[in-house]
Amino acid sequence: MSIMTAEKAGAKIVEWYSCVIAKSHDQAILLKEEVKQLLSEMKDNDKILAYYSLVEFRHDMLINRYNKNELQDYFQNIEHIAKIDNILKYLYYFVSGQSKYVNERYRSAIKLFNKAQRLLEYVNDEAEEAEFYQYSGLVYYRLNQYLVAASHIEHAKVIFDRLEYTEPSLNCQIVLAGIYQELHNPKKAEDILLDGLEKATDNDVMLGLINRSLGLNKLGIKDYNQAEFYFRQALSFKVHKDAAVGAKTTYNLSNVLFNQGKHEEAMKQFKAAHAGAKYYKNHEYMARCLATEGLHIKKDYSLVDTAIDDLNKLGLDFEVAEVAEEAANFAEKEGNDKLTLKYLKTAYKARLFQNTLGDDQQ
Repeated sequence: MSIMTAEKAGAKIVEWYSCVIAKSHDQAILLKEEVKQLLSEMKDNDKILAYYSLVEFRHDMLINRYNKNELQDYFQNIEHIAKIDNILKYLYYFVSGQSKYVNERYRSAIKLFNKAQRLLEYVNDEAEEAEFYQYSGLVYYRLNQYLVAASHIEHAKVIFDRLEYTEPSLNCQIVLAGIYQELHNPKKAEDILLDGLEKATDNDVMLGLINRSLGLNKLGIKDYNQAEFYFRQALSFKVHKDAAVGAKTTYNLSNVLFNQGKHEEAMKQFKAAHAGAKYYKNHEYMARCLATEGLHIKKDYSLVDTAIDDLNKLGLDFEVAEVAEEAANFAEKEGNDKLTLKYLKTAYKARLFQNTLGDDQQ
């Protein structure tokens, strides 16, 4: 019934398809039944259903190969079979990449999306093309490859606008605003978001996300008062507050409250954010909560070090730099030159790695 159910179904179809390719007859039959159960619980998703249909075709070919009484020649046209296979391969790499993205394995995701891109020409569907570039742009954004990300997101937005797909287009605007923010142009980012806010009337999902993004933009320039305003606006939408992204926004709100010295309210929001990060198994925000606990609550830099180690393991270089820079600011205010230098070096090293894709994720 949720997006996550669709992602689980996609990942399970990948596993099923792997068994079909490996000709693991019995295991393929078992996995097909598991997939059907997940599909029955899933909100309609054309991509997942199309992927299921294509894998089912290959599955039937496998089963008929073993059942000699039902052997039949599915296709006489070799080119058509090749085309089906190429579409199937595209969906395999794309859905696998989506699964890696959801699990915060961004470097692995981009490798899979690069393989999918080489097969995109066989799909011949504008909406599919737009969604591919949107997802790949998101991953490049998370890897801090901002110029490549902007190119992919803008390409997707042009197609979404042509197809009059308003919500996906607004999602692209949010990412573009984030890119401008990271490129130190918060005014341009704000203009893009305010334009999106006007277009998102009556869409609570998008209103929540855009207000959150406006808050992050203000947080980036340390305008804590305005950041607090926008985060509270985002959380005023129930559909936002009750979703995984709501836990992130709650964390951000707690952070700006701590920075304004509103400790009691900050603690309340922090506890909710920490519970949300654990509930949704968001490893990035679990690490961020640990860093906040070390800086604002327990005054224990060893917790910050653990958080940085956790983020490093996830390959989240930008997030490492953010946490390290905040820790350096704290240490500087305390007059601890040794710790200040330590965290500035950590931040600098993380910034250097921002422009590398690496081979360290599976």
